[in-house]
Amino acid sequence: MKAPEGTRDREEELRLRGSPGRRIRRRGKSGALRRSAGVVGYVPRGARALVSVIRGGKDQREESGKERPGSVGLHIGGGVAAITLRRPEKRNAISQEMWDSLLEKVRRVSTDGSVRVLVIRGAGEDFSAGADLREMGSVELSEAEKIFHKMEECVSSIEECPFPTIASLKGYALGTGLEVALACDLRIAQEGARLGMPVARLGITLSRAFVERLTSLIGPSRTKELVYTGRMLDAREALEWGLVNRVVPEEESALHEAFELARTIRAQSPASLLAVKARAGSASGREPAAYGYVDPEDFPEGVKAFLEKRAPRFG
Repeated sequence: MKAPEGTRDREEELRLRGSPGRRIRRRGKSGALRRSAGVVGYVPRGARALVSVIRGGKDQREESGKERPGSVGLHIGGGVAAITLRRPEKRNAISQEMWDSLLEKVRRVSTDGSVRVLVIRGAGEDFSAGADLREMGSVELSEAEKIFHKMEECVSSIEECPFPTIASLKGYALGTGLEVALACDLRIAQEGARLGMPVARLGITLSRAFVERLTSLIGPSRTKELVYTGRMLDAREALEWGLVNRVVPEEESALHEAFELARTIRAQSPASLLAVKARAGSASGREPAAYGYVDPEDFPEGVKAFLEKRAPRFG
């Protein structure tokens, strides 16, 4: 039987904590006042292991404010920043408010001199199932376009971070959720993760940068197959295709692996990391404001069909 996530997080924390002399004091159900290796602050339940893994610096701090569904969390410590998509009851579907918050936090850590590595994760059992289609289906097309432009701005800002970025993937990583992961330099997937780009069922068109993120990793032919069919890849297929860098067994933790990798990276020369990141290239490229992300006929039908749980009827 699969252990509850809280139990796994606690076991992971005990395994990674290291020195037996360190103690963590807990208080309350939704959060805690914790003291560990100089860390004092509010730590969300979903990020307990984070305290142990990124300890070792004097700059540990929780900057996410009050933990609540539909928010984006930020924790910085030991040279590592962790951004958490917090909407587990909706598989971390990203709302307009969350895009705004994610962009703000990525920009903040990008100018924080203490940060050497950024890790992006999802709360609960999924990374992100993509954009909030219920919200998208309730707004005018012009407003939907604005949301997609915000998404592209956000994803490009992740690509343009001046230091390495890692996505910790489990459960669903779909559509714009997968776009966020693709914007990261590295992706660690947990066995059981499902990755896909089912945008053609929704009448969503793809920008050059959007497509190049895929083609740079898996090539034109597989990009076309992924989008043409809307199929989802399991973690092992994603590894074989080149969408992820590593796969960890389901009984282990992609988050643990991501932070272990972050520990290794933060010990390297910042100049070397910056040079390879700059020269390896990325798909970030700003599309003109007039670019259309949604088809005026197919998009409304695609979203409506999704919400009504039926096959779309495109013209």
